[in-house]
Amino acid sequence: MAKSAKKYLDAADREQQILDFAIDFVAQRGLHFTTRELADALGVSQPLLYRYFKNRDDLLQKIYDEVYLRRWDPGWNELLADRSMPVRERLARYLIAYTDTILDERWIRIFVASALEDPQITIRYLGLLHDTTFPLIFAEVAAEAGFEFRSTPETEVLVREIVWGFHSSFFYMGVRKFIYRNEIPESLEPIIRVRVDIFVSGVIETLPRILELSRSGPQLE
Repeated sequence: MAKSAKKYLDAADREQQILDFAIDFVAQRGLHFTTRELADALGVSQPLLYRYFKNRDDLLQKIYDEVYLRRWDPGWNELLADRSMPVRERLARYLIAYTDTILDERWIRIFVASALEDPQITIRYLGLLHDTTFPLIFAEVAAEAGFEFRSTPETEVLVREIVWGFHSSFFYMGVRKFIYRNEIPESLEPIIRVRVDIFVSGVIETLPRILELSRSGPQLE
């Protein structure tokens, strides 16, 4: 942080600058850090850091808000529920927008670091998916087959696992790119549309079996 930048920034801009630096710091370093280490990397005093962030947990909450919540679009679930278009098209449009959001180095690396070192970020974000998006995706695919699906405690685990396996394949492309440093295709839309076709066709074909298994299948905590 250059001295001239520190001198002329107002409080809100200074906080944003520190937060942006902290996001880059955590993306590269992981979540095993102290506020003193962050302050040293910033070139500021620890008391100055505490002027903007009450403690380490407050900083992590603001990182979560900035990197994850600000990029979460409530309109995604509205799109998924819009039965004026076929479910395959809804899923494809949603996943094109979703992958465009999450296939970002800071998004992926902080998420993986949180899962390994301090799960508060991953737990919050996965709650958004598990509580609303995953049941909605399954219900809309079932509706395409003429079945109005309602989630119950008996179906919840199986449905979550079915959708999670499909949905996480797109997150894994980010892991390949930003963790494994492998190349992924430049254009993802054709891949998304093929995977959507396979997923929807598979769920519709096996829906009676899925519902049967949900009544006697695995019950995980």
